[in-house]
Amino acid sequence: MPHPFDELLQSALDWGQRAVDHHWLHAQDIREISALETRSPSSLFEPGTHRPLVAAFFGGTGVGKSSLLNRLAGQPVARTGVERPTSREVSLYLHDTVQISRLPDDFPLDKVRIAQHHDAEARQVMWVDMPDIDSVEQHNRELVLEWMPQIDVLIYVVSPERYRDDKGWRLLREHGGDHAWLFVLNQWDRGQAIQLEDFRGLLATAGFANPVILRTDCRDHVTERKDDDFAELQSLLREISARQVMGQLESRAEQARISGLNQAIEAALDRLGRATAYRDLEDEWEKIWTATQTELLAGLEWPMRSTAAAFSGNEANPLARPLQLTSAGEPDNQPAPAKAVLWDDWAEGQVRDAIGQLVIETGRRGLPIRPIRDQFGKWPEETGKQVLNRAQLMLRQALAQPGNGFQRISLKLMGLLAVLLPLAAISWASYQVVKGYYDSATGHLNYLGTDFAVHSLLLIGLAWLLPWFACRQLRPSVERSALKGLRSGVISALAAVREQISAGFAAADRDRESIIAEAQALQEKALHLHQQTATGGRRPELLERMLPDSATN
Repeated sequence: MPHPFDELLQSALDWGQRAVDHHWLHAQDIREISALETRSPSSLFEPGTHRPLVAAFFGGTGVGKSSLLNRLAGQPVARTGVERPTSREVSLYLHDTVQISRLPDDFPLDKVRIAQHHDAEARQVMWVDMPDIDSVEQHNRELVLEWMPQIDVLIYVVSPERYRDDKGWRLLREHGGDHAWLFVLNQWDRGQAIQLEDFRGLLATAGFANPVILRTDCRDHVTERKDDDFAELQSLLREISARQVMGQLESRAEQARISGLNQAIEAALDRLGRATAYRDLEDEWEKIWTATQTELLAGLEWPMRSTAAAFSGNEANPLARPLQLTSAGEPDNQPAPAKAVLWDDWAEGQVRDAIGQLVIETGRRGLPIRPIRDQFGKWPEETGKQVLNRAQLMLRQALAQPGNGFQRISLKLMGLLAVLLPLAAISWASYQVVKGYYDSATGHLNYLGTDFAVHSLLLIGLAWLLPWFACRQLRPSVERSALKGLRSGVISALAAVREQISAGFAAADRDRESIIAEAQALQEKALHLHQQTATGGRRPELLERMLPDSATN
């Protein structure tokens, strides 16, 4: 059954990879998650089986780690001398009932030497004899670091001559907060009290306010050994291997891993910005686009006027034939219809500069750039297409219905009057002719004269002329109508682009919020797991002494 932390870590890795795949994070942003250690001392053993304390001897060359192990074991399980096995490998000393069956697949098994014993009293501890940390072979250091996550207690063995070893101190400072530590000043027969106090002071600088320092003399001849703290070391190891302290150690290690995962997720979330980051960025985009739109309308005025002039009806103008609006980059291999360039490289460059300003502003705010660049990188070309399409549509509509509503109604009215008024004048003149003929025939009066004919013609002419003149004056200019349609199309297209880019912001922000929500759900699971692994109560005094001050490391 997978360990809860392993499942949580895998979920975090899957989340991080999705964020990288969608370009919200870079690979280095989730490196802390990927680097989290999944191994622990418990991972060496199958669940439900006996789990001993894993205690490792750590130190430099010649400090007597193997001699100390032999004395603790009560038998020569580790060979001593210049050329000993642990100069190149890790030696394990454990009870024959303890089974190690969960080493990682890529673990260097050829660098592990296992020795077993039958002492039931020592069953609670598995000893690990590490390679010398100050060896000239870099592989030794790598082997030590490989085993570090699977150690409960590190027994840092020094000698009176080697307790200020630089390499050992560097590793202690790097990994001090990850383990419980016991410090053994071995070869005490050559040591002095002042060296013990100096060593205690050095440990204080590493964060150990009251470290457990034990003096040992592990010479072969028992009678020659100086009084030391070996019995206390044995007692402490038995106390540490007891269930209470072991449980505290495991709980602390588990909580440290969970806290590390939570911090790694939080660090990755910082790259995604705060909750209102994209709304603030959209406000900045509105300012950028407003300035760009103003420049575009000013810069496109001449192309729009030039295009509109083609519809003025002036055949001397070479553009005065059917037109097709186009951009500067389109091929012109058709002689007709003529093409009018409305959207050119300058206009596209203005939009590209606006998108570039947006990308720069995104980076300046510390937000992921790639999603914005991917979301809006197509818009310089897309804006040109929309401007041409909208301008073509509005141009056709403007030419189909030129002028405004008042002009169209007035033109219809004047057109009707141009027919009705002359008809009324002709009807009136005809009536007068018929009436005058009748009156002259019945009353022997003079028939209508020249004055009547002139006046009638003038009346009929005026009845036609006045509405005709009004129609001529009210008829919209084709050029002005075309220019109005083009302007409306360009303005409408730029407004639509602004709305579509705002919709793109919303889509990008929803994607970002989804990524954030997943991470926050993982953090809630981590918090719940952290609470589950907490043992509660005060840590034993011994464990407090074995752990460094967290503020120092």
